[in-house]
Amino acid sequence: MRMKSVTITNKVKNGRLNENQSVVKALKNFEGKIIEIVIRLKKKNRSISQNSYYWAVIIPVTIQAIADEWGEHWDREKAHDFYKMHFLQYEIVTNDNKIIKAPKSTTENNTHDQEVFHKQCRDFIKEFFNVDIPLPNENIKFE
Repeated sequence: MRMKSVTITNKVKNGRLNENQSVVKALKNFEGKIIEIVIRLKKKNRSISQNSYYWAVIIPVTIQAIADEWGEHWDREKAHDFYKMHFLQYEIVTNDNKIIKAPKSTTENNTHDQEVFHKQCRDFIKEFFNVDIPLPNENIKFE
């Protein structure tokens, strides 16, 4: 069975790939085919601490703010889906040129994109409910 795609992470040194064998091996899977080569900087996927902060801080504060202000009781998934639909959409163009918007998963975010997403969530809660969501590693004092 032939591969549809392959991702290789490699380091460039003196204009050459550091370890060339993985590229040669991958190319053999596409013998006789026209391929597309995309070269881009490797970005780090969102971190475990970013994910933990989102689920342990942003989502609970959101659920509480919505309950306090709107009187609605949302679970974690509803709050998460709400944020994805507002801040993580991408567009799909159909064969008949219609545009469909769909939510992107946070698992596709790199560390920078995840932090932008967190800021959008914090800004939303501040604007609509006047609630400050603490930043990661911010010391919180309860009175």
